[in-house]
Amino acid sequence: MAFLIFIVIALFIIEPRWYTNIFLLALIVLVELLYYTEKIFFNTNFSEQVLNVTSYAFVFAFIPLVMATLSVLTYFNSKVLLEKEGRKKSNLFLGLIGVAINMVLIYYIVSMRTISENVYSEIAFYYIFGLFVYFTMMYSATAIYAVLYNWRPIHYTPDYIIVLGSGLIGDRVPPLLASRINKAVQQYKKYHGRPLIITSGGQGSDEKVAEAYAMKKYIHEHYPEIPDEAVVMEDQSTTTLENMQFSKKIIIERFGEKARGIFVSNNYHILRAGFYARKAKLKANGVGSKTAFYYVPNAFTREFIGLLEMFKWRHMTFIALFTIFILLVLRAVN
Repeated sequence: MAFLIFIVIALFIIEPRWYTNIFLLALIVLVELLYYTEKIFFNTNFSEQVLNVTSYAFVFAFIPLVMATLSVLTYFNSKVLLEKEGRKKSNLFLGLIGVAINMVLIYYIVSMRTISENVYSEIAFYYIFGLFVYFTMMYSATAIYAVLYNWRPIHYTPDYIIVLGSGLIGDRVPPLLASRINKAVQQYKKYHGRPLIITSGGQGSDEKVAEAYAMKKYIHEHYPEIPDEAVVMEDQSTTTLENMQFSKKIIIERFGEKARGIFVSNNYHILRAGFYARKAKLKANGVGSKTAFYYVPNAFTREFIGLLEMFKWRHMTFIALFTIFILLVLRAVN
């Protein structure tokens, strides 16, 4: 029930582009897990106690099993990416995450054997495990919220559609960017040609033309029925935040401060782009284009790291408070 109430309030009543929503969702999931853990492990009925012991053993076997499974999946995903997308360093990213998970798994197994030897080992175990749980819960909550945000319907007719750039191959639009443009055109037609399409993206060092120009050219070549004046270029931006900020200048000139719109990107990028739209004070929500399934885990994990960096002070504050708590515990037991 708490989860359903959260969905309604966060996505439809208050600001859905609010990072605190992810913290609240993580807290709700954690409380639910603790509630059901208490129901399983702390009942007084004898038959339930037998179940408790079995469940207890299962949980402590389940944790390393899940970690081992995750590491295997990360290695498998990196292998698929290398085969389909080429030998790029970014395609090894999830595999490195798998290595980190294995290191935590080894530490978990070793610590379970030595944790009772001294109080320092016990506190170190709970500190590292606590951080692991924190980031695991944040990753899970971010993934859930990203899916919910992608499913959130648009309840207004947008004045504009921002198509976020993602890199060119020379002067050619690659499939990833083409999926964004196709989605934007689909939205344009959905609203009967009313919104202004803004192709947003500057020229990178390895690109022959600006992304905005290549996107507009793609639209005219593949969708000749769309008039030239329906598409304008923002060709100076180099980051997602600049996409929003520079597009905002065009929007204010055309529609004024009260304009509402949407931005289009790949589904894994929509949530972080939404936070940038809010930072730029744009009244816009995201619509995601489909991405090949094998590409999503690696791309979303990089998005999650980007969100950690974007809101680093909140996470650093939690880590600092958690560290102080552990130090106080250590001082109390000495």
